[in-house]
Amino acid sequence: MVMKETWFNYPECTTQQADDLLAEYQRRGVKVERSLNPDYITWTVSARLPESSKPPRANRQYQNRMWG
Repeated sequence: MVMKETWFNYPECTTQQADDLLAEYQRRGVKVERSLNPDYITWTVSARLPESSKPPRANRQYQNRMWG
């Protein structure tokens, strides 16, 4: 089954932040793009990430079994 993928954007990143995000996503094998914003100073990094139809599960680490 193929999961639906959508673009997730990180707007207004510095050059260092954009480079770090690019390297991390490329290491994971995710399609990623970087574009310069109109102010010529900051970057927008876009990553194509899988999207789930189900909401994330609640963390039950601190829930007491007695509370249900």
